[in-house]
Amino acid sequence: MHRASFPVSPGPRLPRRLALALYTAWLLLPAGCAQSRLMTASTPAAVRGQAPAELPLPRAEAPPAAPAEAAAVPPAPAAKALPINLDTVLRLAQDQNGQVSIARAKLDEAFAQKDVAALAWLPDLWVGTSYYRHEGGIQNEDGTLTHSSFGSLFGGTELRGRFDLREAVFQKVDAARKVWQQKGELSKLTSENLLDAANTYVDLLAARAGEAISLQTVGQLQDLLKKAEGLAKIEPGAEVEVTRIQAETTAEQQLVRKFREGAKGAAAKLLYLLGLDPCAELVLMDRQLLPFQLVDATQPVAKLVEQAVSNGPGVRELEGLLNLIHEASAKAGGLAMLMPTIDVRLAEGIFGTGPGSTSNWDNRFDLALQARWNLTPLVTARDRRRVAQAKIQQAHLSYQDLRSKLTMGVHEAYEATQSGHDRMGLGEQQIRYADRAYDQSKSRLENKVKGYSYSEVLLAIRSLGGAQLTYLTAVRDQGKAQLRLMVLLGLGSERCHP
Repeated sequence: MHRASFPVSPGPRLPRRLALALYTAWLLLPAGCAQSRLMTASTPAAVRGQAPAELPLPRAEAPPAAPAEAAAVPPAPAAKALPINLDTVLRLAQDQNGQVSIARAKLDEAFAQKDVAALAWLPDLWVGTSYYRHEGGIQNEDGTLTHSSFGSLFGGTELRGRFDLREAVFQKVDAARKVWQQKGELSKLTSENLLDAANTYVDLLAARAGEAISLQTVGQLQDLLKKAEGLAKIEPGAEVEVTRIQAETTAEQQLVRKFREGAKGAAAKLLYLLGLDPCAELVLMDRQLLPFQLVDATQPVAKLVEQAVSNGPGVRELEGLLNLIHEASAKAGGLAMLMPTIDVRLAEGIFGTGPGSTSNWDNRFDLALQARWNLTPLVTARDRRRVAQAKIQQAHLSYQDLRSKLTMGVHEAYEATQSGHDRMGLGEQQIRYADRAYDQSKSRLENKVKGYSYSEVLLAIRSLGGAQLTYLTAVRDQGKAQLRLMVLLGLGSERCHP
């Protein structure tokens, strides 16, 4: 940046234009400082306390200067740092997620409806006033017509109630059914969100580790590029080696950018799944992605399947719903079908009536009691039994389908765990061989052994980076398989709430 030079004329006073220019520059100086602070504050903090080395990107043209009004804009607040690890993810995944919270609210609603259904036998209690006015003809006991004019007024308490045992039982069973259904929905959402959040955290660690591996590869390629450029200055024929290394470096830089994009996307998704501040900055407490074991995969798969079909997500809820359906079906075919519907009406209060507009007052008490049997359901009893049997059959089929899905999931996760262990072992061997090949190729290049070439070292660097990424993929897949196995066995809630 070149400083502007202003010619100063001799004399005790500065020219008016020069004074005006200096005064304007002095006013714009705070604006430039404020803009610098704003740009610094908007730069995201380094995750995990270690900022990866920036890639040499092409230079962009300088942006136009911000207007002086930018000085009035306050600097953006720094992102809140949130430390997090796998155990924290497992704890928060079923406590703060929005969908899980909605499912819990629906379950609370179902419990409240069940409490209301338990009091369905209570009668309605009415308190108020009734007025009746009649003008015109009325029929006598012998059928003759009499013109009459009278009014009546009643004020007091009226008790009305209808007790239908079958309806009361149905409401209680229906409310209990909704409770079991909401429990199953909550268990399903909790398990899915727990697995999704844990897998996202593993993806975040893998993306960070992949970025570090690619950055290391870029550094090795840049060192090799410097040596190739030095040789190309002496031997023009080596320019092809420079071009080849530059192409490989550019490809590796693209891979670094892809890993960085994946890490930021995984962090944003993890903040949503855990119900955290979307503007927060996650600080990973796990410095690197290492193999971990949540479930003992050395035991027979049949034992794991047995545990999954007994304690897996949704199993107990569906078993409770089946038991409720069978109990309700047994009660519906008992003596409850012979119980009548009982209607009760009881009213007592002051009663006034008289001819014309005159009224005489007295206390009045009325009691009405009815017991009635509805014979229409007898006609449709057979069809209603078919409907009930169809619902029971659907519940049993859903239960069998759930057990089959859990069995399939356990077999897949078990095989993925075993495959991950085997692939990690082979990956470690591949890394050792690739690292040895890189050291040998680099030594041949430095010592100028006959037959050496920069392409040989380039191939060794590419092989080493690929081996490290392959091993990282195996570790990630093994971790996800362990997490899935943990959820399928119903161990997620036990680990999150010890």
